[in-house]
Amino acid sequence: MKKLIVIIISLILFCCNTGLNKKNTDKNSESNANSYLIEGEHEIEINGVKLWYLVRGEGPILLVYPSSAGWGGDCSIYIEYLKPWEKIRTVIYMEPRGLGKSERLESMSEYSMYNYVEELENFREKLGINKFDLAGHCYGGIISMKYALKYQQYLNHLILISTFPKGYPGYDEWLKNRDGYQNMIKRNNEIQKEDLKGEEKLKEEMKSWYTVTFRNYSNYKANFEKIMDNTIFSTLPVQQFNTVDSKNYNILDSISQIKTRTLILYGDEDFPPVVYGSKDIKERITNSKIVEIKNSSHWTFIERPDVFFAETINFLKN
Repeated sequence: MKKLIVIIISLILFCCNTGLNKKNTDKNSESNANSYLIEGEHEIEINGVKLWYLVRGEGPILLVYPSSAGWGGDCSIYIEYLKPWEKIRTVIYMEPRGLGKSERLESMSEYSMYNYVEELENFREKLGINKFDLAGHCYGGIISMKYALKYQQYLNHLILISTFPKGYPGYDEWLKNRDGYQNMIKRNNEIQKEDLKGEEKLKEEMKSWYTVTFRNYSNYKANFEKIMDNTIFSTLPVQQFNTVDSKNYNILDSISQIKTRTLILYGDEDFPPVVYGSKDIKERITNSKIVEIKNSSHWTFIERPDVFFAETINFLKN
């Protein structure tokens, strides 16, 4: 009888300790998740790679996925110009692997679209985010669509800005007809003579190219170039996209699987691939709305913030 009593008491104590340990574990997990979303800069390790991100604002979570691997820069442009979203959302500005302040990897193949999509999902999981809004500009829109194709159960809203589902013709002709094209060519020739290397050369090439991606660059030149001068550039992600991923990129027939509420925005003077691509995206994602923003090109949120934020904030609120 005494042995039976001892066994019962031992079982009770074991269950109590197990329950206490579980509560402590749950509290620790909750505490960690909350700390990941405190306003300010953070560094987190995802599958052995250290990522930098910034949290600002309040409300439901909106993750801004930058166009970083498309042009090599960090997310400074988005941090500067997407501030109105912070009034209604907890905005996470993420810098993917190899970009900005995040850890750089030696192999170009580490920067594949597949790795970026899986990294985004592992990032969501580590931060303990159940559902969120996702916004992507240009290359960032490509990763956002590919993420939605695989993990749309975690998305509330999808915002696609100046992006495309596959390659389209017309870019070269569009470029030659842009104001400032000759100045861009002149500057590019100067860059070649300056014998610049790596990231320094990439930065100067991007600064030259961006002069034709605005409807009227002179209106934004001072502030835009100030940001660009302080932007951290990385070459390998751009090389992976330009030499490998872009050649086989075509999700046009797949995006009809996306059921997430989607807003598509582009400028009326944007690249032909963006104009054609945005319309194709609208045709295939049934639960979507498309907005052509007049008098703007590739930077609608800079050139026409009045229309851009009226449309996006109304979309997110409803």
